[in-house]
Amino acid sequence: MPSPSDSSHPAPSVFLSYASEDRPAAQTLRHALTAFGLEVWYDESGLDGGDAWDQKIRRLIRECDFFMPLISAHTEARAEGYFRREWRLAVERTLDMADDHTFLLPVVIDDTNQGGARVPEKFLSVQWLRVPGGRTTPALEARCRRLVAGQTVVQPPKTRPAQAAATRLQARTREYPPFPRQEPGQTLRFWLQAVGWGFQSAWVFFQGLPRWVRAGVYIWLAIVALEATPDKDDRTPHNTNVTNVGSQIARQITAQVGQQLGVGRPLLAIPFSVLADDPASQQLADSTFAQVYGRLGLSHSGYVSLTKERLPAPDLSAAVERGRAHHAKYVLFGAVDNHAQSLSVRIVAVADGSLLWSQSYSMADADPAKIAADVASKVPALGD
Repeated sequence: MPSPSDSSHPAPSVFLSYASEDRPAAQTLRHALTAFGLEVWYDESGLDGGDAWDQKIRRLIRECDFFMPLISAHTEARAEGYFRREWRLAVERTLDMADDHTFLLPVVIDDTNQGGARVPEKFLSVQWLRVPGGRTTPALEARCRRLVAGQTVVQPPKTRPAQAAATRLQARTREYPPFPRQEPGQTLRFWLQAVGWGFQSAWVFFQGLPRWVRAGVYIWLAIVALEATPDKDDRTPHNTNVTNVGSQIARQITAQVGQQLGVGRPLLAIPFSVLADDPASQQLADSTFAQVYGRLGLSHSGYVSLTKERLPAPDLSAAVERGRAHHAKYVLFGAVDNHAQSLSVRIVAVADGSLLWSQSYSMADADPAKIAADVASKVPALGD
């Protein structure tokens, strides 16, 4: 509850935004902020789920005095999550505010580096505060006292954050290579180029992961290589022990990486079918699915699986059965109908067989890149 020291003025309100993995730190921080006289809201305040919950979150972000995002290795590892929607809503609100108005109050609860953090650019223009584990620090107490007293938080010079933002923006513009174009009669060459594009994009994505994740992958690969290369005296007890220890370490690292990045494949992507034996239809189906799957592989890394077997027809029940066989929550599939001159793409929920989204595109002006972007924007949240 807010401090009753001054009943004539309401306590300033703070919206606490965090990834679900950081809930313990958010709870600790909430108690600290409340003790200093701030009114705090976060998602354990008893809100109902569904649309009403989403609408109330949007209203609270519009009405709160301060927005405090918790930044950590968990937010770094997650490419998507509801907290990122909250961050965008807060940034959008700052568009109507003066540049010197205090609203964003980012806090870091671990050793995440500000320079390369996966945060909105606007977060880099304000001062960050380190609060290990969400616990009280003298700097946190001093800032809360100023906020309660109505004093503006002093922001650092904007030159360095601006330079950091410009560097990150430049890196993003050259981040992923362009997807190759398919020329008539060059199907084999196109697929070879598509495979190369996939490897290059995967490497760029891997380089953008947190350092501890990359280190874990390197160690895991080294262990796999060690176990896959038997020595002449491979049957000795010493080598057996090394192999067993290596397996245990590999399992531990895999579990840690999986816990951070998400385990399982809730979305199953099925290559698009072709309802008529026509080369142009086959080319459109293959090129469009390649871009759709590549786009989802980057935007929903770790949450998308692929099956090589096409559906004989864009049948809803067949897609649901395929999804259940792969233990997926959603299935993405589609088909090119040469007679109707259209490409249809669908997303179905496996649990109840309901059609979540469906769209048909004319073959005459179908743009695989635009279709891929459209499909990616319609995929349900997979990381929460």
